[in-house]
Order: sequence, then C-alpha cells, then structure tokens
Amino acid sequence: MTIPAPSSVKNARPAAACPPTAFPADMVGRDAEISALSALLTDPSTPGVLLTGVPGAGKTRLAAEAAAAYRASTGATTVYVETAAEPSTDGTDSALDLLAGLIAGRDPGGARPLLLVDDLDRSDHHRLLRACAVASVVVLGTARQPPAAHGLVPFPVDPLPVPLDCSALDLAALARVPSVQVYLACLRTINPAFSLQLHNQQVIARTCVEVGGNPGALCRTARVAALESPEVAWASLGDRTVPYPFHAEGRDPAAAPGGDPRGAAPRASGGTPVRLLAHCQVFSGGFGPEALRHITAVAPEEFSSALETLLRGHLLTASTLPSGRLDGTARFRLRLPPDGPARRLPPPEDTAARLAHARYYAALARAAADRIISGQQRSGLIAFWSEERNLRTALETLLRHGLTGEALDLVDGIRVHWRATGGWSTWAEGRPRPDQSWTATGHRDRIRVDLLLGEAGILAGQPEAATDLLDRITADAAHAAGLSARVTRLRALCVLDADPYRGAALLGEAADRHRSDGDRHEARYVSLEAALAGFRLGDTAAAAATALEVLAAAQQGRDTLAAGTALLHLAVFAAAEGRAQATAHYCERALSSLRALGPPAVLGAIATTLGSPALPDVVERAIGTARGLGAFHTWRGAFPEEAGTPDFAMARLEEPVRELLGEAAFSRALVEGSKVSLPDLLASLVPAPAPPAAAPADPLPPDTRTRIEPLTPRQTEVSRLVAAGLSNRQIAHRLAISEWTVVNHIRDTMKKLGCSSRVEIASWMHRSGLRPSPEPPLFVRTAFPPSAPALSGPTLIPS
Repeated sequence: MTIPAPSSVKNARPAAACPPTAFPADMVGRDAEISALSALLTDPSTPGVLLTGVPGAGKTRLAAEAAAAYRASTGATTVYVETAAEPSTDGTDSALDLLAGLIAGRDPGGARPLLLVDDLDRSDHHRLLRACAVASVVVLGTARQPPAAHGLVPFPVDPLPVPLDCSALDLAALARVPSVQVYLACLRTINPAFSLQLHNQQVIARTCVEVGGNPGALCRTARVAALESPEVAWASLGDRTVPYPFHAEGRDPAAAPGGDPRGAAPRASGGTPVRLLAHCQVFSGGFGPEALRHITAVAPEEFSSALETLLRGHLLTASTLPSGRLDGTARFRLRLPPDGPARRLPPPEDTAARLAHARYYAALARAAADRIISGQQRSGLIAFWSEERNLRTALETLLRHGLTGEALDLVDGIRVHWRATGGWSTWAEGRPRPDQSWTATGHRDRIRVDLLLGEAGILAGQPEAATDLLDRITADAAHAAGLSARVTRLRALCVLDADPYRGAALLGEAADRHRSDGDRHEARYVSLEAALAGFRLGDTAAAAATALEVLAAAQQGRDTLAAGTALLHLAVFAAAEGRAQATAHYCERALSSLRALGPPAVLGAIATTLGSPALPDVVERAIGTARGLGAFHTWRGAFPEEAGTPDFAMARLEEPVRELLGEAAFSRALVEGSKVSLPDLLASLVPAPAPPAAAPADPLPPDTRTRIEPLTPRQTEVSRLVAAGLSNRQIAHRLAISEWTVVNHIRDTMKKLGCSSRVEIASWMHRSGLRPSPEPPLFVRTAFPPSAPALSGPTLIPS
C-alpha cells in the first residue's frame, strides 16, 4: 500500500509505488535483479539497498518493481518518497514526518516497513538514514553515485543486454534481446503496427548498441523512430541537440546546506571540462580518450583531471568496449549520454575540430592497416571495426571540405580492412560509394578515384563500366603513380569472363607487381585470385601449388588472415578432386587459426573465398556469400571471448548482398547455407572445372577466318571484339559506328548463334577458332608499353 503524505510537504513528494514513466508497462530483462533485490530486502541484517547507475538506467522503475515484489511477498507497508533538490527552509523535514507516520502504523512483529527514496544523492539524507536504522525500517534508495557514509548495500543497475550481431536468418533471436524488446515495446506504444523486419533489423540492433542498452534512452529514441523511422533515430544520435543541465559557473551545485559535497555528482565548471565536452559532439559511436585529447590539444595532466570531472558528473559515460589508438587498442570507450549535453562550437572552431577529428582517424586508419600488414592483425582489426562510424564521419568531413587527396589516403587504409573482412565494396559503415563528385586535382589522385570507381563497378557486376574508366589510365601514368599493380589486377577482373586465360595471366602479373612494390600482403590475396581463376580453367594442380606457396609465405610473415584464406582455397581445390578428408582438414585448420582474430576475420575469409571477384558471375558470388553467412550463423556462438562486444560482422555483409539478390533469393540462400557444413559449402559453390579448351579438330583455313556463316562480315568483326572484352562504346569507337548499331549487331548475332549473352558469343568465337583481333585489345594496349611481350596461355606466376 501507499501512505499519502500531508499536503504541506516540501522536501518530499508522495507518489504511487510505481511512478509514471515512458517505459513499457512490463519490466523486461530485470528478473534476475528483482530476485536479488527481494533476497536482500528480506534479509534482517540488511539496513537497506541503494541502486546506483547512470541516468536512464531504470533505477527508479526497478526500485518500484522491487518494492512491489517485497510488499507482495511480506505484506509490509511501503512508502515512495522523491526528494527535492533544495533543502527545507522552515526547519521541517517531510521525509522524517513520513517516517514517523510509517513507524506509527507498523504492526508489532510484522515485516519491516519499506521506505522507497528516489534521488538519494540530491538530499540531506544522513538524518533520514539514521532514523530508519533506529526504527528498523528498510530503505530502498536510488542515486547516481553512492553517497558517503550511507550504510546501505550498493546495488549497481547495469544497462540492458544489447545484440552482439544480427542476421536475417533468425529475427526471433534478435527480438528476444532485452534492449530490443524494450525498444520495440516503446515503438508500438506510438505505432502499434510496427514490427521487426529484414529491412530494419540492422538499424534497430545498432540503435540498441549506440545507446548502450540504456532503457531511458531507448524509449526517447523510440519516439523519433516511431514518428519518422529507425534510420532517422539512429542518425540523430550522432548529432545531439537535446538540452541538458550545464553549469559553466564556478560554483558547486552540490554545496547545499547540510549536503555532502564528496558524495554529490560534480558537474563541468568551466575551463578544460567545458572545452572537452564541447568537442565531444564531433565524434560518432563513442571514442577513446586519446582521440579526444588529440582533437582538443589539452596537456595530458590537465586532460586527466578534466575527464574525471566529466565522468563523475555523468556528463560522459564510459564502458569497457574497445576503442582504437594510434599504437593499438584500449578496452575503454567514452560516449555522450543519449540525453547528454550538446553545446555548439562557433563555426570556425567547429570546422577546426572536425578537420582535426578527420585527420586523427585518417592517421589511425594508416596505423591500423600497417599493423594488419605487419602481423599485429588482431589489434588492427579491432581498431577498424570499433571506429567504423568515426572513420565514415572522417571520410565525409574530408570530402565535404574538398580534401580528396586526404580522403583517398584514408580509403587506402580502410581498403586493408575491407580486404580482410570480405568488404564487398562496403565503404565503412553506411557504405558511402565513390562517385564523380570526388573531384581530384592531382594526376595520381584522379587515377586513384578511377580505380575506386572501377573496383566498385567490378564488384557490382559491371565490368564494361570499369573498363571505360581503366582505359583512361595509361601504363606510364600508372607506373609513375605507383599504381600499376592495382591497374593490372582490375584489368584482369574486367576481362576474366570474356577471356579467362588472359585474365588469369594478368592476375598473376598483378600479384608479381605487388610483390615487387613490397606489398606482400596484397600480393598474397591477388595470387589466390589467380589460383581460383586457374582452377576454373581446369588446372587444379597449379592452383593448389599457388595456394600452398601463399600459405607458406603467409605463415612466415605472420599473416594469419591470408593464411586462413589460403587454407579455404585449398579446401575448395581438394573438394574438386573428391578428397573429402583433406577438405575437412583444411577447413578446420583455417577456422582454428582465424578464430583468434575474432568473428569478422572468420567471416571475412569465408566471404573472400565464396565471393571472390575471380568468380566473374556477380550473382554467383552473391549467392555464395549469402550461403556462407547462413553457415556462419550457426558458429557465431563459438567466440566466448567476444561475448560482450558487438561487432555486427554478419550485418556488415548481409545488407549489400540482400540489395543485389533481393529479399526472396537472399533468404533462400541463407537458409540453404545454414543446413550444410563448410566443407560441403565450399564443394558445392565452385563448379567442377571444365577441361582446357582444345583447338578445333578441323580449323578453318586462314582465308575464311574473317567470315563465317551465318554471320555477316560486320557481325563477325563485332563478335571478335566482344570476345576481346571490349564494351559496346569501345567497339563503336574502334569501328567508327554508333553504339546503337553495335547493340543491333550483337542482338542479331545472338539470334543466329542461339546465344543468350555476350559471354556465350565470346565462348562460341573461341570454340570456332576465331580468336580476337590480332591487335591487342584496348585494355592491354594501355596496360603495357609497346615492347612488353604478349600474354598468352594460362600462365600463373607463383606467389
């Protein structure tokens, strides 16, 4: 029951045992806490319990639920008191008056009455607690920080558990996570029709992580999500403007008469704390202390004191989640509270802070990439995925200010992470893609923009568009810029479908050039692409030999990522030869070595193998990656050391694959992958290699090689250029005809030959003995100087 207080109360306000809040009606995820509190409150030796935690953690609501449970189990009287910020001015103490009334109504020999006191650290609590101890009244209080000499049993209230990852394969599991349950319940109070779906699963899970599982923040964010969308709510978290009590004066608000300044929550009091707090707005998704210190340029000794002030005043919150550092990583991460302060910097200072933020994270990306390349791969991977949002913000800042060169330097560092985690052109979180707005002034920067656009086109299944971009890069320009290896690799991927022999040879050449440039980490991955291309041509023995060489080099260079990927390639080659035991052995070795680097590394190696661009069919790559995601979902729980660290390794890859395949095909591939083992998955995704194409039994005489019925001479000429890998635009330029005429010739040719694609035309031309034009194709003429020897045959350069 609740005993009402007299109307003249000034220091305390009576309320229902469960004060009105914006929370859902039912408590979610707090059963263990309620049971533990019930045990403490019914223990005669316990004078009382003090719930502590950050604002919004749900202390008041949990205390009300625990009081209700105590009242239900013991039949004792309970009173709820919310203390006021200011002390009494007339000498009366309403809390003590309530206590006197509570004692007067107590049944002798009955259970101890319970006094529920909210915001205990904002009141003159010493007399009240002493009186409760004398009168044998159990106290259940809430406070942000434990007051000094309170004598109550501290009971920290932690945020609700958050998702570690999310997958379309099991939305029900995501919906059972307590923080997600609270978020969805709050959404449905405004929009009853809202439901968890494939298109919003990732943003909902990330919202719960972004607010740290804080129930109050979840409910406030849900209002925005219900009225607009979850995506808008998540975006708003990175640019907060919610008012917050902010004291810039020198006075200490805790120094009220009779109060205990040692137990009060301090607040920013001007100077360095205010400077730090104002600069926190430029970060996204939390940050490490080193990043804040670099951006504010505060001396280390002064910085530590100011940071402690902000933490004790709950103006910043801290967790043991990782954050990136220039020299590694740290298990300490700061963030603004979801309803925290947001004081705008003046425009000039705001611009300077954002540029300092961008340049710090560009330096962090370079350092993390160097660690991955040099063998310190776990810390490098953690630095990248823990700072995904800050890296994206840094990239956007640099582009917004026209600093394309610095943005490209940042992307060069991030590319190492994409490669390691099967990035699928995932341009950091949110996947900002390069486009023509990336205006570059320097010649080298223009080439780098074209390479990024070309790589995105290849991964999207548009090699013709990529070829057009690569045709603008001459061999001399690529060499002068130090980018000839990347240019050669992309040219190989562009031509791999139309001319697999030349594509495989160019991949080997690209690997050799990377090795000559000293980039052995990239060379290993490109060598594996060359091995897979050769495997699809039927040369399994050479492909396995290349993979073994990569494995040995990677192990010697402490490159666990490349070693694990090489082992998965060896499993593919062994499966093609019917060696099931060897396939399982290679898979087990790969997973054992990669497991130490965490889930992103394991999933990245699987996606790199199953979704390799050496498999020219983009749909085949996407289906293989989706199946790999389904298979990985069943292993996600095998990483106990990462149990408290959300990484969203699956969500990072699911979204682009879903966009490409569509919902139905994507879901079907996920389910298929979840039902097979990794060895079976590797064996089924890559088709058995066809035997090398043999020369025709009766080659056509030389005088008829330029004509063959039923094709006209022009159709034959166009088909030869199609087989050479040229796009429609390039063919039109070469033959001095319109692009629409080229389209008509190709359409008529497909009708006459019974082909359904350009690839089948190229295959028919090869089988018929009609090789491409003796003149090197455009992509070869721009890649090599005139004196370079012509590439022919399936030559693979070993790693």
